[in-house]
Amino acid sequence: MRNFTVVDTLGTLKACAALLPFMFAPGYVAGWALDLFEFRQRRPILRLILAVPLSIAICPMLSYLLARFVEPGLWVFYLGVFAACILLLAKDVRRARLRPVAKYIWVALGLAAVWGAAAIGSMVDLQIGDKLYPPIVAYDHSVRTAMTVAVARGVPPSNPFFAHAATPLRYHYLWLLFCSLPMKALHLPPRFVVYSGVVWCGLGLMCTIALGLKFLLGVQEGIERKTLLGVGLLCVTGLDILPILYLGLVQRSWLADMEWWNESQITSWIGSLLWVPHNVAALIACFVAFLLLRHQADANRRWATAPVILAGMAFASAAGMSVYVTFTFVVAVALWLLVLIARKDWLETAMFVSAGAVALLWALSYLIDLRGPGSAGIGTPAAGGAFMEFALRRFNMGIDLTRYAGIRLQTPFALRVANAIFLPINYGLELGFFLAVGGVRLRRLMRGTIAASANELAAWTLVAASFLIGTFLRSSTLSSNDLGWRCFLPAQLILLLWGATMVHDWWFRGDAPPAAPHPWARCALATLLILGILGTGYQVFMLRMFPVLVDRQDNHGDFRGPSWVAPNRQFGKRAYALRSAYEALDAQLPSSAVLQSNPVTKDLVLHMLYSGRDAAASDGRCGIDFGGDAEVCASRVRKLTALFRFPDGSNLDAVCREYGIDAVVVEDADQVWREPSSWVWSRSPAVANDFVRAFRCGAAANSIQR
Repeated sequence: MRNFTVVDTLGTLKACAALLPFMFAPGYVAGWALDLFEFRQRRPILRLILAVPLSIAICPMLSYLLARFVEPGLWVFYLGVFAACILLLAKDVRRARLRPVAKYIWVALGLAAVWGAAAIGSMVDLQIGDKLYPPIVAYDHSVRTAMTVAVARGVPPSNPFFAHAATPLRYHYLWLLFCSLPMKALHLPPRFVVYSGVVWCGLGLMCTIALGLKFLLGVQEGIERKTLLGVGLLCVTGLDILPILYLGLVQRSWLADMEWWNESQITSWIGSLLWVPHNVAALIACFVAFLLLRHQADANRRWATAPVILAGMAFASAAGMSVYVTFTFVVAVALWLLVLIARKDWLETAMFVSAGAVALLWALSYLIDLRGPGSAGIGTPAAGGAFMEFALRRFNMGIDLTRYAGIRLQTPFALRVANAIFLPINYGLELGFFLAVGGVRLRRLMRGTIAASANELAAWTLVAASFLIGTFLRSSTLSSNDLGWRCFLPAQLILLLWGATMVHDWWFRGDAPPAAPHPWARCALATLLILGILGTGYQVFMLRMFPVLVDRQDNHGDFRGPSWVAPNRQFGKRAYALRSAYEALDAQLPSSAVLQSNPVTKDLVLHMLYSGRDAAASDGRCGIDFGGDAEVCASRVRKLTALFRFPDGSNLDAVCREYGIDAVVVEDADQVWREPSSWVWSRSPAVANDFVRAFRCGAAANSIQR
């Protein structure tokens, strides 16, 4: 029996290796050629660290522009960059003196390996006998897998959930575009490309922590240890474990994701990386741009065109990876410009304004491509509704507890007042240790223990922008408040950097510094750290194991709540059967084939995850959140669902030809399966097992091409 866990692990490792030159070489060459951050004078280890964030900052938008307008130039560019990088590294190796590898480098490599193992283990399918269990994050990765196929096929891509509808994909897809570059050349499955992007995004975040400590906090002593502490603090989240324990022990409901207890979540670092790596990539790009301009103005005190252009390119890349994070940085830069004007720092003001103009020019064609008929894409500035609305941050658990206590909040005004009162508790539970770090930092700043330098004020500007947006604004394009979740990434990064220096000074210095807290305060901070680590541990475990736990519980089990994993339907066996069927179809059909399952199936995530193909209607709405006409979709869905409901399949081939469908996939949960006289049992299947029967149809009915 083929072991899909081994297949996924090896495939993801191969994709990670394939992405290595793309994630490293462009940043290394750009840093050396333009001498960014005084690249040529830096130690070799710092040059290696700089390469990955710089690549993430500049390559997504550059790749889009080349693929959009000069596709052959895309490969000429990368081949030239790879060759230049090899020559530069060879030159550096010849000049370098042989020295023992420092212990901090070994520790850093060990942490990177641990992250890679944890990330891959959290994403691949877990096979137990003839049962297969994808993780909970497959809910998002199934969507991005289909998008990756569409992006790899051509730029601008079409909506893969609404095939042959001539509908452009409206989504911040540039991270997927960047990660998909080696896909065609090496024939990598799209899921493995998506997973490798998660791994590399985590590595880029680790490098960004080092850059923040070096160029924003100005750390000179003990930077290696502080960087490792900062990487370690990625495992710390807020006090989410406390409400999770309440829900589990009192209400007997153990959630699939730790974050789901609060509608206004502030996602943990692990959660952000596993669920939405493109948002973290946008954070890296924006932070690199901010650092480039801040460092040039603060350290060199002169105008430089290269940092302005590169910063503009980084902001443009971020806009194509996450509009939420980029919007937060736009607000932060606006606040920072007010500070600069008050300080009469006209040089830095001019650099930031110029970088913004360059970013708009770089991103203009991408933004134009997002426009078009149909609904607005998720998180994009396309037409079709307001991007955000004013709303005070909610705390639904607090409102529920007041109702249990007999306090009835009858009016919207009363609810707003209650949410305002609960705001400190809301932030305290979501940020935990890091909120305490921010409080201590602010106290030291007010007392003059920390100088109010330009870098310190810039860091506080990023924190303020996150809190302003997160407190008073929310998304209006979706029911979930994605803007309120992702806008906190800049503040989380700054608080993590401050936390790394504080932990180092409080616990790892032999001489007790004057700012060290009292013993009771140290105990309190240690408690917050431990609770934060426990919360992350719970999240990683449940994201991986929740489908297994649900599949093995009885009707009265405790593992329930919002989840796409359907209980008591032999989930593990169904997943194994669906993946096996789709892999068999993959061997029979071309990569351009359109595969159609029941648009209203309960196994929607599994179909999208394993298909790797476009669908005429991936769900009951044809994915029109990413572009498309609702009326056209409704007509299409009516015809397609009839195929899976009624036994008469005489119009199957006609419907397939109408919508360009090459094969339909029927599962035992579909109504037509349960009709012995239906077309499912009279027509010869291309693939069949106990749970799935797949049929070629339309123009592909008699085709045997691959």
